[in-house]
Amino acid sequence: MKHTLHIQSLVIFLAALGLSSCIRDDLSKCGLNIGFSYTYNVHETEAFSQEADWVNLYVFDSSDRLVMQERHESVRGVENFQVRIPLIDAGAYTLVAFAGSADEGSTDFIIPEMSAGDPMEKLSARVPVSEDGVLDRKLNSLLIGTCDLDVDGTLRNVTVNMMKCTHTIRVLLMPLQGGAAINPEDYEISIEDKYVSLSSDAAPEGEDRIIYRPYFQEGSSSPDSNAGDNGLPMDGDGVTTEINSAVIAELSTSRLMYDSGPRLVIKDAAGGRELMNINLTWYLSLTEIQEHKSEWSDQEYLDRQDEYALTFFFNNGLWYQFRIIVNGWVISMSDIEL
Repeated sequence: MKHTLHIQSLVIFLAALGLSSCIRDDLSKCGLNIGFSYTYNVHETEAFSQEADWVNLYVFDSSDRLVMQERHESVRGVENFQVRIPLIDAGAYTLVAFAGSADEGSTDFIIPEMSAGDPMEKLSARVPVSEDGVLDRKLNSLLIGTCDLDVDGTLRNVTVNMMKCTHTIRVLLMPLQGGAAINPEDYEISIEDKYVSLSSDAAPEGEDRIIYRPYFQEGSSSPDSNAGDNGLPMDGDGVTTEINSAVIAELSTSRLMYDSGPRLVIKDAAGGRELMNINLTWYLSLTEIQEHKSEWSDQEYLDRQDEYALTFFFNNGLWYQFRIIVNGWVISMSDIEL
């Protein structure tokens, strides 16, 4: 029994001696090298250096209290970007990373100021909505990642895997019949959801009402659509039969949750009449190819795909419900219950 105690004491002493020596003599053998990876996308390719301009790194202890934090700028284009933490006590930790773009003219998520000792639950990312819960600006992209690890005083290489929590939704409205004009001022386009904030692990927090509206909306027409003899196909009355008019709108959203069923709503701007109201995430999930369906859940597909283009056809101001186009995929609605 005494021999056992002596051996255990010796092991503890040598471990402490090694850590002490590491701290005093050679910092290159201590601490953490923290890298960041963003392959959680539809292409499954590394894209962190193309998506992030900055990184906020938070280190929480086993009691979920903030131990330290660092912010790093000028990250974009730096391959294999790493944060080095040379000295950190042995123990269990959780790393949380927020990263994102810093595009001029776009708006940032609201991230609270954190101080040592603050609980992890304080850390969040909130959409900067107006007082009436509306966002009509483009969001800078946001990536969130977490990593749990045990530190023993020796050097560790750690990678924090990131997930992008923003989407761009491009909506195209087109007339069903050629020659018909469609005007951007005639339509109000919005996405209605209920999650304004994301927690430190990208999970939605609480339930509230948020309305995303276009940060960009305009009309488009064929360059030759107003010409007299423009070579476009004509009917017997000399009226063009080619579609040559469209409305284009882009909306920026936070993370979309499949089960929450956010709604894409299109209204008649003049009278407020609702022309279309659909379950957006269900529609978006229809574009997932079969190969991915066998590997990814609907939610994973939504998280991996950050840009969508949806085309809807209208006839005399009414939504033509037999066909839509999402990301280039033509979806027949005749076999789908609305």
